Amino acid sequence: MKKIILTLVLIIISNEVSYCQYRIDGRVTDENSVPLPDVFISVIKNNSLLKNLITDSLGYYKIEKLPKGTYQLNFSHIAYVDSLLVIDLQGNTTQNFSFKKNAALSEVVITAEKSMIERKTDRLRFNVANSDLIIGSSVWETLNKTPFVSTNENGGIEIAGTSGVIVYINNRKKRLSGEVLMNYLKSLPADNLEAIEVITTPSSRFEAEGGAGILNIVTKKNKEEGLVGSASLSARQTRLFSEAGSIYLNYRKSKWNLYSTAYLSNRERLTNYEKDIFYPETTSTDIQTRFIDRENESKTLFSGANLGVDYEINSKHIIGVLLEYSGSDETQKRDAESFDTYVISDSLTFTKNNDKADDYNYSINLNYQGKLNEKGTLLTVDADVLKFSSDNVGISKTDVLSLENNDVLYIRDWFRNATVQDIQNNSFKLDFILPVNDNFSIETGVKLSFSTVDNELDFDDRNIVLMIWEDDPTRSNFFEYDENINAIYAIVNHTLNEKWSYQLGTRLENTVAKGKLEGVQVVDRNYTNIFPTAFLKYAPNNKHSYVFSISSRISRPSFWDVNPFREYTTDKTFFEGNPFLNPSRYYRQELNYTKGKGKVRIVAQIAASQLLDEFYALPFSGEDGTIINRKTNYGNKYSYSGSITIATRIQSWWRLNASSLFGHVQTTGSYADDTITIDSNTLLLNLSANQTFTLSKEKGISLTVFAKNTFPFTLVNTEIGNRLETEIVLRKNIGNFSLSLSGRDLFRSNKDRYDIQVGDIRINDTNYHDTRSVAFAVRYAFGKSTVKEQRYRDPGNSDIQRRL
Repeated sequence: MKKIILTLVLIIISNEVSYCQYRIDGRVTDENSVPLPDVFISVIKNNSLLKNLITDSLGYYKIEKLPKGTYQLNFSHIAYVDSLLVIDLQGNTTQNFSFKKNAALSEVVITAEKSMIERKTDRLRFNVANSDLIIGSSVWETLNKTPFVSTNENGGIEIAGTSGVIVYINNRKKRLSGEVLMNYLKSLPADNLEAIEVITTPSSRFEAEGGAGILNIVTKKNKEEGLVGSASLSARQTRLFSEAGSIYLNYRKSKWNLYSTAYLSNRERLTNYEKDIFYPETTSTDIQTRFIDRENESKTLFSGANLGVDYEINSKHIIGVLLEYSGSDETQKRDAESFDTYVISDSLTFTKNNDKADDYNYSINLNYQGKLNEKGTLLTVDADVLKFSSDNVGISKTDVLSLENNDVLYIRDWFRNATVQDIQNNSFKLDFILPVNDNFSIETGVKLSFSTVDNELDFDDRNIVLMIWEDDPTRSNFFEYDENINAIYAIVNHTLNEKWSYQLGTRLENTVAKGKLEGVQVVDRNYTNIFPTAFLKYAPNNKHSYVFSISSRISRPSFWDVNPFREYTTDKTFFEGNPFLNPSRYYRQELNYTKGKGKVRIVAQIAASQLLDEFYALPFSGEDGTIINRKTNYGNKYSYSGSITIATRIQSWWRLNASSLFGHVQTTGSYADDTITIDSNTLLLNLSANQTFTLSKEKGISLTVFAKNTFPFTLVNTEIGNRLETEIVLRKNIGNFSLSLSGRDLFRSNKDRYDIQVGDIRINDTNYHDTRSVAFAVRYAFGKSTVKEQRYRDPGNSDIQRRL
């Protein structure tokens, strides 16, 4: 009996000891014993990552609930190489750590320097969190500082000189496009950005939409239970004053995770546009030249919020709901003076435009994610509802002025217009990942999407005699558009050995589109497309890798592009939509090389692409010298490009990231009933450099200098002039606070310069978007520094959202 009791006691004691859990805590400092905040610490055991955390504002960290055993702590900080510390944990342990330079530490192994560039199989990842340029900037402004990426003030985004880019945020496709997307991204502060991923050849899992590829904007993630958040305020002075504020919260407790973001910003700009039009000489009564000077004063109030809730049914199954809202209220005063010359007389007119535009969209996403077995079989289901509404109202009045004293002689044109757009989308998406073994997996999925779009354009002319508004049926219309897209895809991933791996995929999409203009059917399409993709990766060692990829995609016009709206500059110059636009097909082949180790990191790429039946905004010549800008399918574009990006630390206090893009582009086609032919060849050259100088590590002061120059090139029928973009940022860290002072467009060189040929008509445009500015921003991070990451997902209506 004594032996039995003794045995039971020993078993109980043994079990108690085996279940004892201990902690590791300590403080991280630099070589001068100055505490280091925001040091990223990874806890590793048996080559498996257990958790991540960061040090607080005083350099402290704490890791709890660890059983006995041997652990590796990897310490990572932007100013140092990563360091690995091995700890044999037998009880509560205090382990302070000090970074050192050019010296091996006791029980420390130096591994690799944190790089701004990472090469994945299907994408390039730029860790912009390492750059001070995000402080006080918007997400839109940060995009333009990303290698290979360029933006313009019309809402266009290009990768390697190719337009049609799709924007994702945390792997969820954004609901907007064009100027609406630009305004939304301008409203978002970039302080919480982690990385921007450039995906030039997306796999078949992504929707086939988008000719130039995908930009995935990745925000910072946080680990473990508790509350974490941040708040930021910024102010920017251009010719006018703008301000913005945002707050982010993430709370996780037990099986629940709640997260929310809210933002509000007021953006004011005073922009200038110059348009010079030169007409061919025909008769003495025809116009010879038209010079237009326009000034836009705009004020836009952006607002938005989201609320997400996730619930873990158990360790394998999660359900969640995500509610989102975003909106903008914009007012514009656009004054344009037009001077027309004739052989025997001249004319001077003044056009005043007052516009008000309100855009709102709401969406709800219901999501289920389940791990079906121990192999990692994953099922994801999304159901989505999206509602978007846009209401644009404008009044335009054109007066003819006296050439002698600018007095009003008479009113030539006076009208008002209202454009209302309503979009409803319902979608369902299912994705299934089946790992066969450690080296082989299959992905497949289906997608159903149904959209209904109503566009109403009302024009009223002002009766000058009776001083009343009268309906103008010649310029009013009602356009209805219904679209159903059904898709299925399959992907095979196979790792052959340590050096070779590949991915093969295909996506099948059927599109049914019908459109009615004033009750008459003008669009009736039913087409099916197959989009294959392939990736082949060769990595001879852990320093070098090569990836060859091919892809095919489609670019569909946005719902606004097919809306027959009109936006006037003067009564003789306006933009309008085109309901007869066709989708474009896009093919791309590229070879990538990455040197991922050592002091100098290199990413190089050569690529070829073919864009067939491209749609592009082109000017048409109307009656009485009227210039109409309208998107149209003009023809094909063929591009051959190369690019190199280098990241290195020249000195311990000097970091450099530089990139270059070069290539050749050919465009061929015609438009305006084949009366205008397009046949252009151009060279591309783009150089950019981002340098960060650590002025005082002890005081947390750094200086960042950014410069990007795009050399002249030709796009379709437009010669685009040189553009130089500059920014300098001074940053100071004080505990949880980050302060920055920045100056942008130092030389007032960030201008649009266009030389356009329209048959025998030549148009010169020079636009300046009021980008020279000085800004101050402050950001404060609060809460626990170890909160589990919120769950990001790609809702089913994401392909529809970006076309709004």
